[in-house]
Amino acid sequence: MHAALLGASAVVLGLTGCSPTAGSTVCEGPRIVAGSKSDFMTVRYLKVSGTNEQIGRRLAETAVAHLKFQPATRKQPDIDRDTAWFAAHWPEQAARVKGVASVFKQSGADPTVLAYDMDVAPGCSTVFYPGASVSNGHSMMSRNYDFPTATYAQLTGRTASPGARAMTADPFVLEVVPDKGYRSLYVASYDLLGGCIDGINEKGLAVALLADDNAESRHPSSGPGLNEITLTRFLLDRCASAKEARAMLQDVEFRYSFTPCHYIVGDKSGDSFVWELTPDLKERTVVDGKGLPQIVTNHRLSKFGTSGLPQGNSFDRYRKLESEIQRQGGKLSPDAVRSTNLCVAVPPSAQGAATLWHSVYDLDDLTLKVSFFLGHEDGKERRTPYLEFKLGR
Repeated sequence: MHAALLGASAVVLGLTGCSPTAGSTVCEGPRIVAGSKSDFMTVRYLKVSGTNEQIGRRLAETAVAHLKFQPATRKQPDIDRDTAWFAAHWPEQAARVKGVASVFKQSGADPTVLAYDMDVAPGCSTVFYPGASVSNGHSMMSRNYDFPTATYAQLTGRTASPGARAMTADPFVLEVVPDKGYRSLYVASYDLLGGCIDGINEKGLAVALLADDNAESRHPSSGPGLNEITLTRFLLDRCASAKEARAMLQDVEFRYSFTPCHYIVGDKSGDSFVWELTPDLKERTVVDGKGLPQIVTNHRLSKFGTSGLPQGNSFDRYRKLESEIQRQGGKLSPDAVRSTNLCVAVPPSAQGAATLWHSVYDLDDLTLKVSFFLGHEDGKERRTPYLEFKLGR
């Protein structure tokens, strides 16, 4: 797998930026850029420009047309509580929610989420490289998104519906160009409206979420605010730098919808940090990257530290990444930034899981290079070459 990935040529899709047009939504896609019905995964690219309300409507229409989405129902007071929170704290999302609501007008339909297959915790390995540690001077973020290849029903011991898709079989590469809020380019799954697994915005801010597999508790919490996969999207909308993100995260309301997560945030200046909070939501911690390559896997750095780690999957991956970066010494080339994460990718022999994508963000060039998993065949992985997307300025 590693040799195949390193030898793959990047595919430049030639996707250019576009500007919001008053009174209309400018869309490109969705179109399939990788995979097919015969592969594990079908990856779609969608760019949408316009007002945030128009963007929300377009995302809802896309969910219906391509994901067979049907809105969940909730009690109206709960919907009103969440929409009021968005209006007060995240007006870009409040406008998008209004756009979704214009598509689903039935009583009790929840317009605050376009959820599809969101229920199992990811396992990931991510490294942020400040420009001082990369040969071309560009800050970069490299992340593996490791996840089960089963359907949600299989993972939860339920009977799957005929033709059920695997939980992460339909990711989107989204480029969103709103009239208010920063432009962003990100990989979305599970929730087409607010979900972001990793991404970058026009100011060169990059974010990624990772599950906390060593959390003391996994009991979901309730109430208004952000959840695991909307916090990343929130930061891309509202923050131009890691400094702004630190301030924003000091007191933003947050809840767990399924599992504890932590987050790595970095910007093109080389400033980075990992943001963590305890499962009871009572303690928040910022672990600064201090201008050096910053590694994060699936354990809280604020609890376990970065040295003298115990044995276990997350700890072993952390040590292996640290050792590989140290072994190479000096400044890493962009190719080395990409290849380093391959040493902790899920091996082809693994049963029921894979590195579903490996994404590399260049925070100066505002590009995403990403390779997607397409399936196993004869004990080997089939993957796409690295597809390249560029966020239009």
